[in-house]
Amino acid sequence: MIEEVSRDKWNAIYAFLIMDFIQILIVSLLYLDDDTLFVVGINFARTNPLASAALFFSIALMQLVLLYSSVAQMMRSSNLIELYPRFNKEVPWRRKYSRDSIVKWTLDLAKKSEVSVDKVYLMASPIPNAYTFSLPLLGSTVVVHSNTLEILNEEEMQAVIAHELGHIKNRDSIVTIFVRMPSIFIDLIYLYIYVRLVLAIADSLLVDGDLFSTAVRAVVLLAFFILSRILTLLSNYFMQRASRAAELMSDHHAATVLGHEATINSLIRLGQRVEAITVLVDEIRWLESLNPERVGPISNAELMRMISQYPLDGIDERNAREISPWVFLSTKLRHLREVYGVQLSDEQVKDAVEPTIQPLLKIRNDTKPVSKTTRDMNVVDWRKVDYDQDRRLSSEELAELLKLLRAQPKKMLFDSEVGVNMLNSDHPDFRRRVLFIADEFGL
Repeated sequence: MIEEVSRDKWNAIYAFLIMDFIQILIVSLLYLDDDTLFVVGINFARTNPLASAALFFSIALMQLVLLYSSVAQMMRSSNLIELYPRFNKEVPWRRKYSRDSIVKWTLDLAKKSEVSVDKVYLMASPIPNAYTFSLPLLGSTVVVHSNTLEILNEEEMQAVIAHELGHIKNRDSIVTIFVRMPSIFIDLIYLYIYVRLVLAIADSLLVDGDLFSTAVRAVVLLAFFILSRILTLLSNYFMQRASRAAELMSDHHAATVLGHEATINSLIRLGQRVEAITVLVDEIRWLESLNPERVGPISNAELMRMISQYPLDGIDERNAREISPWVFLSTKLRHLREVYGVQLSDEQVKDAVEPTIQPLLKIRNDTKPVSKTTRDMNVVDWRKVDYDQDRRLSSEELAELLKLLRAQPKKMLFDSEVGVNMLNSDHPDFRRRVLFIADEFGL
């Protein structure tokens, strides 16, 4: 099966490149002339392939410069701590695992994976994640979010690192960078054509007063917009298909290096943490909506402050729902204290918030009650087979979960994925990832 996934990944990449080549060919052959009725046309005598090629390479070069600039800026972020090869020992370290352990795991797994790692970073974040990128001159870099350390045990943490090393082994970041370069060129040309057509429509309507040419140019704009969006959606579909295959291949690599049990448990716990955070964010947004004077949605910065107040090892969406009023209100009050100097002690914040929690939960339940029956219809809850309730699945418990998943093919592993259009996601759903590893290892 892994061979099929690898083949699917490369077929999708080739299809993506073919779609981009077709689009580049189309925009290269087009000419724009406001003196003609249609404004846009194809005339081989009026096209200049060399000019199009020069524009393409100029945009690609600009994209590379922006990419390296953004990476350099990211590496200077205060939320990013370099663990390897340099480490500032004066930086306070209050993590579940030592810096030496994280580096040792990464380098040992890199050796087993037959890849090299040039830098290892830790990013301070309450959201679990890890990613990697490989760039010429900068080498291969692994970045682990701090929250991942909080919710995973040692084997699961190593499985996450091994997954990222799988991306390095498969050269996924380099492939992604270079196959996406034509898309920037195409999107800019499309935007330029849209603008020219809109200006031509305005000119024929407001200056010439010619309703016929206005209508024709409007039809041309609509037709070109539809055609360009169809071609773009097809390109994105193939790129997303390749990305999902790349994730499965990295999952397989982690399971091969660390074992399927640790890899599957890491996926389950990461998915459950995301589920809890999704519920928490939904509740925070509802609480913010109660303010009649709000002028817009809650900002991402404020959301992150509130998420950081949620227990870093919290993976229970029911608890996230119950604790959301406390997180929301206490964060608001502490922010007033920090920014405006309001004289509030932690005890006073607690005393002010606690009486409001139950009334707010009642309002929320009356407004949008949580239906356990509806959830059971959509989700296979892995906790129901966690018989020893240690929040991890043993081999026997995992076998029970796999039986449930295979017997109910329409159910997801997590409620946050229900109703999600996977065509718009670069990652396969957790159900697909768990079953892929299970099928590959004969479970």
